[in-house]
Amino acid sequence: MEQEKLRNYAVTIDTILKIFRGFMLAAVILCTIFIPLILIFGEKMIASANSLAIGHLTIRFSGDMSGYLDVSKLRISLIVMLASGIVTGGAGWYCLNRLREIIAPMKEGRPFEAGIADKIRDLGWTVLIAGGTVEAARLVGSIFELNAYDLSFLLKQGNISGFTFNYTIDLWFAAAALILFFMSYIFRCGEVLQKESDETL
Repeated sequence: MEQEKLRNYAVTIDTILKIFRGFMLAAVILCTIFIPLILIFGEKMIASANSLAIGHLTIRFSGDMSGYLDVSKLRISLIVMLASGIVTGGAGWYCLNRLREIIAPMKEGRPFEAGIADKIRDLGWTVLIAGGTVEAARLVGSIFELNAYDLSFLLKQGNISGFTFNYTIDLWFAAAALILFFMSYIFRCGEVLQKESDETL
């Protein structure tokens, strides 16, 4: 009875993973479509920009920003951000496929099937590499975005003497990868026990 419940849960989880995999694929396709659009029409789109987002702060400008804006740098920033979206979506799609492969034997009531530990380890490496790549892209994109604006006009009134940019690195991906590596070790132990049990039977 308990095994039947676990199988039903595995089938439900597999269905949910299929849906999320579709969303990831759609995100990759959208980002891929937007990159050439920005290369072709980016100048017109960006030239009309009237705000600048810095972290949680958004500065809105009342006048024309064309004299204070380097369109090429802002275009690079947007392309880098879209490229990081492609990496995120692609890595997410790959991870969801791997999770479905992990769930597959669980639907048959065999959670410690041979090879599951390797698949979990692959997930860990994917999260670590993709997360580091996306974090680096965020940093590069932010630098290009800030350099696209000539912020010296904010200093003209004399009330502000300067500004600094502090970037914090989010290491969630490293923590997630460590957890996955630990889970891989646990499942490898389970695989050994499963193999011994099968040989005994």
